[in-house]
Amino acid sequence: MQEINVTFTHSGENIEVFVEELKNAVLGFLDLYGEPAFLGQEFCRILGTENRFSNLLHVAGMSEYDFFKTVISQLEPANHKSETRVFAGDIELPKRFLLPILEVIIPGDTLCGIKDVATYEQLTNVSVPEDEREDLQKVIDKYPVRLSKHVIRQSRISKHVAYQFMPFVEELDESGLRNTWVGQFHKGLLEQMYQNRPIFVLHMSCPVYCRFCFRKHKDCRNLPTPKIKDVLTALEHIKNSPRIKEIVLTGGEPLLNKDTLTCAIEGLEQIPHIQTIRIASRCISYYPQLFYAHESFWLEYLTEKSRSLQADNKRIEIATHFIHPDEISHYSLDIISKLVSNGVGVYTQTPFLNNCNDSGQELTSLYNELRGAGSEIHYVYIPCSPIQGNKVYWTPISAGHKAAAYMRAYLSDRAIPIICTATRIGKIDWNTSGWAVEPSREYSGKIWIRSPYTQEYFREFAPQFELKEARVNSAGTLDSAFMAEIGDESLYLGSITEHAAPARPFKQENLEFLQKETIKDQRLPFSIVNTGIPALKRPHLTTVEMDIQALEDFRDAMNYISEHTELTDVILTPRKSLLDCVEMLPMYAKELQLIPHIRAMRVRSLTFAYQPDLFSDEVVDTIAGLNLLNASSPTRVELETQFIHSSEIQEVHGHLIRNFLSKGVTVYNNILLLSGINDNEDEMKKICYKCRQIGIELLLLYTAGMPVQEKWNASSPVDATTVIHIATNLRRHQSGREVPLYAVKTPLGDADFNFTARIVKAEIPDSSDPDKNEGSVWMKLLPYSLSYYRKIDPDYHWPQGVSEQDGHPVIEVKGLTVASNRHFFLRE
Repeated sequence: MQEINVTFTHSGENIEVFVEELKNAVLGFLDLYGEPAFLGQEFCRILGTENRFSNLLHVAGMSEYDFFKTVISQLEPANHKSETRVFAGDIELPKRFLLPILEVIIPGDTLCGIKDVATYEQLTNVSVPEDEREDLQKVIDKYPVRLSKHVIRQSRISKHVAYQFMPFVEELDESGLRNTWVGQFHKGLLEQMYQNRPIFVLHMSCPVYCRFCFRKHKDCRNLPTPKIKDVLTALEHIKNSPRIKEIVLTGGEPLLNKDTLTCAIEGLEQIPHIQTIRIASRCISYYPQLFYAHESFWLEYLTEKSRSLQADNKRIEIATHFIHPDEISHYSLDIISKLVSNGVGVYTQTPFLNNCNDSGQELTSLYNELRGAGSEIHYVYIPCSPIQGNKVYWTPISAGHKAAAYMRAYLSDRAIPIICTATRIGKIDWNTSGWAVEPSREYSGKIWIRSPYTQEYFREFAPQFELKEARVNSAGTLDSAFMAEIGDESLYLGSITEHAAPARPFKQENLEFLQKETIKDQRLPFSIVNTGIPALKRPHLTTVEMDIQALEDFRDAMNYISEHTELTDVILTPRKSLLDCVEMLPMYAKELQLIPHIRAMRVRSLTFAYQPDLFSDEVVDTIAGLNLLNASSPTRVELETQFIHSSEIQEVHGHLIRNFLSKGVTVYNNILLLSGINDNEDEMKKICYKCRQIGIELLLLYTAGMPVQEKWNASSPVDATTVIHIATNLRRHQSGREVPLYAVKTPLGDADFNFTARIVKAEIPDSSDPDKNEGSVWMKLLPYSLSYYRKIDPDYHWPQGVSEQDGHPVIEVKGLTVASNRHFFLRE
C-alpha cells in the first residue's frame, strides 16, 4: 500500500511526514489525555467515548489526509504576535490537542542556542521585518537567546508563550535597572537575603532564557559551571551555620548539572539543622523532557531521595514557574502528579507580566489546573523585576491588586497565591508585611515600599550591610525604594506609628475551653446563596461544603455539584469526628471523580489536632487511596485541620503527615486569630514553624469572622495593628513557605485582610466597661459585587445589614478593632 504524506515547510526546507505517523500520535494522545478536564467538555462531546478520532473526522467532514493537511497548513506559518486558532471545518481544535501533531512536524528535544537573526528565523519559522533585523541582532548579541524544541512548538500556537521567550527589539530600551537582587551575604556559590535560608547557585545557564528574568544582566551566565569542590566548600559553611533551616538550590537551572546537584542534595541530607531542600526549576514548564531523559533519571532520583529524607524528618520540594495557562502541557501535569504522588512537594511561583497574565483571568485558569495535578500555589510577583530591556512586561502596582481581587472572587481559597513584591532588601506581602508608603522624592521613578526588615536583622548575618536606597521608618523597619508606577494613588497607605497592646493574657484554661468549642460541630454555617439542599452550603463561587453524614441529601447534592460547572472544590465536613464516618468517603470520591470540573475533594477534620492517635494506618490508607492525581482528569484529596496553639502540634502528627505526603495527600491548616491565645508574634511564629517542620501546608490565618472568633474576640477584640505586627514578624523571621494568607471570613465570602477587605469604619471599644468592650469593624469587600452573586442566583439581594460602597458590599466584622493607627486603616 502506498504511503500518504503531507508536505510542509520548516527551517527553510520542504518536509514530508506520513499521515499514519500523525494519526498514531493523535490516537496515542487521545487514549491518555482525551478527557473533558484536559481538553474541554465541548470538544470531548464531539470526540465521544469510542472511536474518538473517527468521530472528530466525521463531524469535521474530512478524510484523514484532508484533516492533517488542513491543520498543518494553519500551523506552518509562525506569528508570535497574534493568537493562533486552528480549525478543522467549523471545529476549533484545542491547543493541547495540536501539540502531538507539532511533535511530529517539529521533532526533537534539543536545546537551540541562537546567535543570529537568520538562525532565529529558521528555527521558529518567523520572518523578521527588514527594518527590525539590525536591532534584533543587537538584542541577540546583548542578551543570550536559547530555546527548547518544546518552547518552539508551544510558541507556534501561543503568543503568550512566545512573548516570554522570543527576542524582541524593545529589549534595547534601557529603562530600568541592571540588577534588582541584592543578596546581603555572598560566599562562593551562596547568596543570602534572609537569616535562615540562602540560595545555592549550582549552574550558570538555563535550557531557555526568559526575556523578563531578573538575572538577565547577570555576568554569571558566561561564567564556568561550578565544580564539586565549590559545592563542598559551600556545604561546609552551611554545616557551620545552624540558623539556616532551608536551602534553595538554584541557578540558572540546577537540574542541568547532575553532579553538582546530587552532591549538594546528599551533602545537605547529612546536615542535622537542614529541614527542607528546595530546588528552583522551570523545566517542568519549558523543558519537561529533561525529567524523562536518561530513563527518567530525575523523576526516579527525586522520588528516592524524598523517601530517604522523610525518614530523617526532612523534605524536598520543587519550586517551579508557570506564567500562562498555554504553558501547561500534558507533560507538565504528568511530572507534577508523579512527583507529588511520590512525596515530592511542588509549588508554583509566577511573575506578573503586562499583556500576558495581568487580568487575573489567566492566573485563575492556570492555578486551578496546576492545583488539581498536585501543585501548591505560592507567589505572584507584582510587578515583574524592573530590569533594563523588560519594560514591555511592566505593570503598575494597581494591576496586581486588581488581579488579586479577581482571583479571590473566582478561585478556590486553596489556589490563592500570596501577592508579593521582591524589593532590593527582601519580599513583602501586600498590605500586611509591606505596602506602598508614598512616592519617592529622592529617587526618580520609584516609590517607597514599607518592608518588615530592620538594619539589625541584616547585620546579624551580613555585618557589611549598608543602607542603600532604603530608609528607617517611624516603626523601626526599613522602607525600600522600588522602581514602579503605583497606578492608583489610594494605594499609598503611609506609615504605622503605634504598637498594639495584647488583648488579654494567655491562660491554659482558655485554650482548653476554645479547643472544646472548636470541635463541637465542625460544619460551618456560611453560604453565599441558598443551594436549596439543607446539607449543602456554598461559601464561595467555587466551593461547596457537604455534611458528610447527611445521606438523605446525597443525590441532590451530587446533581447540584454536577450542574454548576464553576465549582472546583467540595469540602466534606463531619458534625463531630471524621472517624465516625470515614467509611463514607469512598462513596463521595467515586461520584466526584466523575465530575470533570471538580479538582479537589477536601476532608475537614479538626479532631485530627486533638486525637491523632485514632488515625490508624488503615484510616490514612483509606483517605490516601482516594487521591487521584493525573494529567487528564484529577480529583485531588486534601485533609483540612486546625491548630490554634503551638502546644497542640506533636510528633505523632508529623508521623501521620509524612504518611499522607508520601501518598500525595496534603494536610493544610487554617489558623484562627484568638485574643489571649495566639494574638502575638511569638506564638504565631511557633505555630507556623512547627507546621512547616512536620509538613503541614499553611493556608489561612483567619483574622476574624469564624464563629468561634466572633464569640471569643467580641468582648476582647484584636487590634488590627496586631495583624500587621504578626505579618511583619512572620515575613522577617520565617521561611516564605511558612507564611499564611491573612483572611477575613464573612457570610459573603472570604477576603484578604487590609488588601481585598478594607476597613472603612471602626467602633472604638469602651475599655472602662468590660461588659461593653465589644469591637466591630466594617469592611468593604473588593472581590465582590451584586452582579457577582446574581451570576449564581438571579434573584439575589444584599442580606440585612449589608450596604454598598463603590459597587462593593460593606459588612460588619466582629472581634476586630482599630484602637491604634486609625489614620492607617481608615483611609477611605
